[in-house]
Amino acid sequence: MKLRIPLLLLIIIAFINPFCAQNNKSWSLTSNDEISYHYQEGIKMNSIHDTPLLLTNLNDEATGNTPNEMALNWINNNKELLKIRNTADLTVRFTRSSLSGHTIRFQQSFNNIPVYQSEVVVHISPKNKITYVYNTFNPTIKDCNTFPTILKENAFQLAQEEIKVSGRISFSENKLFIYQKNQTGTIKLVYRVIIEAEIPIGSWEVLVDAQNGEIISAMDKAFYNKEKEKDKHPHQKTVVNGTGNVFIPDPLSFANVTYAGNYVDNGDATNAQLDAATSNVMLLDIDLTAGTYKLKGPYAEIQDFEAPNKGLFTQATNTFNFNRFDDAFEAVNCYFIIDQSMRYINQTLGIPLMPYQYATGVRYDPHGLSGADNSHYIPSSGRLAFGEGGVDDAEDADVIIHELGHGLHDWLTGGAASSSQGLGEGSGDYWGQSYSRSLGQWISSDPEYQWFFSWDGHNPFWSGRITNYTATYPSGLTGAIHTDGQIWATTLMRIYDILGREKVDKAFLEGLALTGSSSNQQDAAIAVRQAAIDMGYSCPDINVFTQEFTTTGYVMPPLNLAQFPPVVANVVACAVGIPATIAGNGSSLNWYADAALTNLLQTGDSLNTGQTNTGVYTYYVKYSDAACSVAPADTVTLTINPLPNINLGVDTTICDNSVIVLNSGSFSSYLWQDNSTTSTFTVDGNVTGIGTFTYWVEVTDGNGCVNSDSIVVNVSICTSINEEVTNTISIYPTPTTGIITISMNYFVPDTKIQLIDNLGRIVYQMTLKSNKSLIYLSKFSKGIYTLRLNTGSDIITKKIIKE
Repeated sequence: MKLRIPLLLLIIIAFINPFCAQNNKSWSLTSNDEISYHYQEGIKMNSIHDTPLLLTNLNDEATGNTPNEMALNWINNNKELLKIRNTADLTVRFTRSSLSGHTIRFQQSFNNIPVYQSEVVVHISPKNKITYVYNTFNPTIKDCNTFPTILKENAFQLAQEEIKVSGRISFSENKLFIYQKNQTGTIKLVYRVIIEAEIPIGSWEVLVDAQNGEIISAMDKAFYNKEKEKDKHPHQKTVVNGTGNVFIPDPLSFANVTYAGNYVDNGDATNAQLDAATSNVMLLDIDLTAGTYKLKGPYAEIQDFEAPNKGLFTQATNTFNFNRFDDAFEAVNCYFIIDQSMRYINQTLGIPLMPYQYATGVRYDPHGLSGADNSHYIPSSGRLAFGEGGVDDAEDADVIIHELGHGLHDWLTGGAASSSQGLGEGSGDYWGQSYSRSLGQWISSDPEYQWFFSWDGHNPFWSGRITNYTATYPSGLTGAIHTDGQIWATTLMRIYDILGREKVDKAFLEGLALTGSSSNQQDAAIAVRQAAIDMGYSCPDINVFTQEFTTTGYVMPPLNLAQFPPVVANVVACAVGIPATIAGNGSSLNWYADAALTNLLQTGDSLNTGQTNTGVYTYYVKYSDAACSVAPADTVTLTINPLPNINLGVDTTICDNSVIVLNSGSFSSYLWQDNSTTSTFTVDGNVTGIGTFTYWVEVTDGNGCVNSDSIVVNVSICTSINEEVTNTISIYPTPTTGIITISMNYFVPDTKIQLIDNLGRIVYQMTLKSNKSLIYLSKFSKGIYTLRLNTGSDIITKKIIKE
């Protein structure tokens, strides 16, 4: 949530809105109960139950046939440590498999009723090692009345009255939970009521005592899990591309100017400068149904669920070229920015990530929050909404992607995103800044390089935020989540500037997926580094995460850098006459010729071996980075295979009524000059006519090595054919359905015949034994064949038609 309400507005609201003037101690903007913890020998422990909240640096072998089974087996083996009496109290709530491995989330239940914010999260690396466990299992839940006295409908009514609901309710949910505040209070059976209404704005979670109707708490932005909806389409739809005008990412960054002159909001008015700061882009995969184009695609979908209700901005054409004065501009801007970010995650990074609340693209309302100068992500329904106060929020990609970042956090954790210490706000800031900085519009010496909310903030409306925040952890925490989140975002952006966007984005998303509802910034830092380790990042890269997190003040569990040797892939090459090169892993490396590491060949990310001859060569590689030099050497082999041996023969001459078959040999694949891909090629003088022709073939062997050869065939008029011989040979009948007869007036011993199909393949051959022979064609396909007779001194060809 992008929180910034001017003081004067707060004073006005206090007088005109009795809802905001109440002093209800149970109302909060915090969606997570905090569990008291301490550190014991570097392990984060639950101070109430003396159980680990977080286990890192694990390297336990995972046993079982599936990730779920592996995770449950580990829990069974560690029940005493976690104080879990019966694993039947755990059910798999959410699973995800991605680049860093498998993450299994087990929900604690009692009598089939879930325990509020109590789960065990087990992470399994791609090497089938248990590397990270997050645990908020509550061992005191063992005796609780799970039969409610208050009716479900009455609890919903009490919740509405508590938060003074008015206007349309766009989403609601009402489920039973077992609740114990901070795992120390009285254990209660509660209704967890979720309400999204016009008033009050937000996603409100109200906990109602199921025995006496007491309101236990009312909190905005609660996180939860629910079944996906089915996407139903009454009309046949078509997916097409459209075009539209957008800000990338905002007009100030695009034009490299400050908020002044013609580059101001001015009540949504446009001008030539602001129009010139737009980009006309492709709107991918938008919906076309019954002749109407809608901003709905596989990764983003417009909706209108909050006031002011301005509609869906559908079009009769696929052109959405608006300027910022038109309300449709924000709708298009949102679609493009959300679609691009989700495609980047799923397609470029290769991380499968979509909302769990529904089966469509990310749902957003470009004009929401009753027009307020704010925006939010609504976790209960998984939707985004953007306000219009000041600069319209949906005009600034920083705002759009920040709110999307809250959604990513929620979807990665299956509804267990934490706002503790501003983790959620800092994560949203990082995700937005990661995109904006990737555009390269500001240089590092520009103040704007570190600005966040560059168009929406840093102006008279509000001050925005930054990613060069100087406070350290934990002494710099203020208790204001939007302020504190800058510590987390700043740290990640420092790493981003060192390692680059994609590496840090992958580790950030994969690491965030390991966290839980009570995770703080330090927990997230450990999780992000663990994800990088599990994805096989190099020792120097892991060291950057460690150093920058430590600089901020996060206490990182010690790592044995010796367990991170440089992993360099073996190379298989072909003897093409160019010295083979071995690519490294993106780090500076020392390359050696001997296992004793005494013969240093080269330092750098790659090795030019100088080898061109066939053979197998072995090299040894170590990190040249001082911190990682303790890591052992890796052995890498270079195999240079010979090129395939192909020979089409010497150049030759054939008669204009004869055929020659060029045979390339036995290889994996073939490519002839006419793009045919068989091993042989037939040159038929009857087809080519008189002339000189060049034929070539390129072959690939089983090692992937490629070679080629060519041959020149001269086709000439044959004067050596004995016409008397030709006239004494009869071939009949043709066409034939099965049998042809070859009759010779006089027999020439050792006369050979070949039957050739239209692909040039010899499908039958024999040596004649008498002056009359039969050839049976019943097993051959219908078509035209060439019959070639070779008497030794003469070659005769005839066309045969098989019907």
